[in-house]
Amino acid sequence: MSSKLVLVLNCGSSSLKFAILDAVNGDEYLSGLAECFHLPEARIKWKMDGSKQEAELGAGAAHSEALNFIVNTILAQKPELSAQLTAIGHRIVHGGEKYTSSVVIDDSVIQGIKDSASFAPLHNPAHLIGIAEALKSFPNLKDKNVAVFDTAFHQTMPEESYLYALPYSLYKEHGVRRYGAHGTSHFYVTQEAAKVLNKPVEELNIINLPSGQRWFRFRYPQR
Repeated sequence: MSSKLVLVLNCGSSSLKFAILDAVNGDEYLSGLAECFHLPEARIKWKMDGSKQEAELGAGAAHSEALNFIVNTILAQKPELSAQLTAIGHRIVHGGEKYTSSVVIDDSVIQGIKDSASFAPLHNPAHLIGIAEALKSFPNLKDKNVAVFDTAFHQTMPEESYLYALPYSLYKEHGVRRYGAHGTSHFYVTQEAAKVLNKPVEELNIINLPSGQRWFRFRYPQR
């Protein structure tokens, strides 16, 4: 087992996806999903060492209860995973215009996520719970929590694109503009497409058509 393991948390509006991965080769040691938050059937499912397990979280359980279960029940079964964690990655839906790349989380980043919550009111508050629980559960990794913003990938969008067909006053007064969504997934898909096509990313001019989402056109160069 590598000594460079990363815990990845994706706190959604009513669910939480989690995984522990090898930062070097991508090997997966744990993956799971907690879902049906705030409902009587709130539950958690996970896979570790090839074995699939499931448990009830209790009626009305949500992000905090799920994260406590991950740390105190699942990881307690294999403490060496916790011992070898070197970082925690948090998927963040919205970072506004402030964040153009992933950043190490500190008080100013937490405030930035709060400030952007009006653009993602179902997601950013959930992300903040995940960050708070991670900082509490792994104090030794306080300066190793990283925010990965979905909006960061789209920050090279030209002004004429992110303001098109919108009253300029909405942007100036309220920050309303196109920010782009699902940037983390689009970054991954674009990198994989470049491998399949055997072309540098910088030479690509592509359209991504994700199932159930809006479509995106990317013109490179792009970060």
